[in-house]
Amino acid sequence: MFKRSLSISALAVSAAFNLPAMAHEEVTFAYIEEPPFATTINGQPAGSDVDVARAVLARMGIKNVEVKKVEFAELLPGVASGKWTMNTGLFVTPERCRMVAYSNPIWALVDGMIVRAGNPKRVSSYASVAKSDARLGVVKGTVQVATAKAAGVPVERIVEFGAQEEIIAAIKAGRVDAYSNSALGQRALLTSLKDSDLALAQPFEPPTDSNGRAKAGFGAYSFNQANGAFVARFNAELAKYLGSDEHRALLAKYGFVADEITPALTARSDALCK
Repeated sequence: MFKRSLSISALAVSAAFNLPAMAHEEVTFAYIEEPPFATTINGQPAGSDVDVARAVLARMGIKNVEVKKVEFAELLPGVASGKWTMNTGLFVTPERCRMVAYSNPIWALVDGMIVRAGNPKRVSSYASVAKSDARLGVVKGTVQVATAKAAGVPVERIVEFGAQEEIIAAIKAGRVDAYSNSALGQRALLTSLKDSDLALAQPFEPPTDSNGRAKAGFGAYSFNQANGAFVARFNAELAKYLGSDEHRALLAKYGFVADEITPALTARSDALCK
């Protein structure tokens, strides 16, 4: 009887002050198998994007977080249609902004490529791929497709796959010569694979901006556009967390360096969406 009365009183107080019952909020977080951002370790989801999201959600008072593994092609349509609450970090582009709402950025990354050991096609940049007969593997729908085209890689030599596991198999089989993704992701993938048949393309020159500096892409969590109030709350706690000692220590554990963290601290997705 006492417990029931206490529960009713708590609800009345919450209603009177229009306070959300955050302890009972549930969030479904969708991810793909892509270390170090998100991966499955001993049957459990982990990774930088997973851990940062959990930390920020906890600061919002949200403890009930379901983590759901999906395919890359499902991420944006899934969150846009309300199948889940938020996605693992994805590069922010104006095109994607028309489909989803983004948090503010959580990382800033340049591209890198994985090749066969010995780099037989001498891949050193997107331009080098364009000038050779090398075939470039990319995950369908990623920003690297547009980057390759902008660098002059012919469409017929850009081979799109559903997942990075398929591209790795294609490199090893000689069906493609390089795989383009974020340099951080490529480092982490090779570390996890421990495959002597594969290597980073080094040295590698990522695309540059108008000042000749390596051009970083900014990644952020994405949400249904109808969840603006939730995104605003998330961004408020994200701003407090990003750049903290706890945050930097967490990302260092996953192989991030300062240049992959610091630029994101002042970037805003509303500006990147224009």
